[in-house]
Amino acid sequence: MTRLTDLIRGQSSQEAVSPAGGNSDSSREPTDLPLPSSYVPSASTPEIDWYQRASHELHGIKHAVQAKQSWTVDELVRVASGIVASLGVNDTLIQTVLQRGAGDYLVNNAVNVAIVSVKIADALRYETAQREQVALAGLLHDLGMFTLPDALVYKAGTLTDGELRSMQEHPQHGVRVLKDIEAAYPWVGRVILQEHERWDGTGYPNRLVGDEIDEVALVIGLADVFEAMMNSRPYRRGLSAHQAIRSLLVSGKTMFPHHLLKALIDQLSIYPLGTTVRLNTGETGVVFQLNRQYPLRPILHVLQAGHRAVSKMVDLRAETSLHIVEVVPVS
Repeated sequence: MTRLTDLIRGQSSQEAVSPAGGNSDSSREPTDLPLPSSYVPSASTPEIDWYQRASHELHGIKHAVQAKQSWTVDELVRVASGIVASLGVNDTLIQTVLQRGAGDYLVNNAVNVAIVSVKIADALRYETAQREQVALAGLLHDLGMFTLPDALVYKAGTLTDGELRSMQEHPQHGVRVLKDIEAAYPWVGRVILQEHERWDGTGYPNRLVGDEIDEVALVIGLADVFEAMMNSRPYRRGLSAHQAIRSLLVSGKTMFPHHLLKALIDQLSIYPLGTTVRLNTGETGVVFQLNRQYPLRPILHVLQAGHRAVSKMVDLRAETSLHIVEVVPVS
């Protein structure tokens, strides 16, 4: 059984990880041409909200697909580059993902998956062009869902067997919708078709196993499962980011390769940003910043006793007498 300590061990800067995520087989590396570079976004420009830009563009694509109108991917390519550039500067986009905002969950899922996937790709030492490929594929990974009736997609009750079969046909629908632009972005079509495949052969639509699955599809599949567990759906309530991570350590160890789960923890930690925790002193704090080499000892904003609005900064890496004893559920 894979233990938490096994996954977080060896995350120091001395660990060597290949660009393809620890697999020395060069055939597993993304080898497609990079995204067009005619537009270079500036992640440091404060007025650019890449999350909102991505959401706006995806809403437009969703409407076009549903209305059977033509659409282009050009602006989404620019957004993918912007997401990668922004994540190279700070974790603002990750904080947005973990805040679990309201809105169309199909669109939110696409943006969230793209952001989390880029973070995983960063841990796997993917180069910038490869991370941009991951971002674009993440934004479009569930394109086929836009073709399904809203009554099915947003149904609050249990799906019938027929409805479940229809839902699981969305990867093929996505590839069909993508056909006009797939020649320029072939990795997107592979991801759309394979991101619901699982390492142990339990996925769909083709029950691929292990190395039969494109690694980028597995990266995006892992981000998709994490996002789906964390965010509410019409038929269930979402988990906290901490609960989703812990659940993946149990349920995901056969569905995804070990090095991908390890990469997710390296980037988000077992105590993701915003997690409320209790210390051995009884004090309560909120994770404000991660210590990458010490994932169990983040930097906290700790509430001062008797002053709910006043907090102090506590770095658990430096304060060795302090440690986290539990996560505090947030209603």
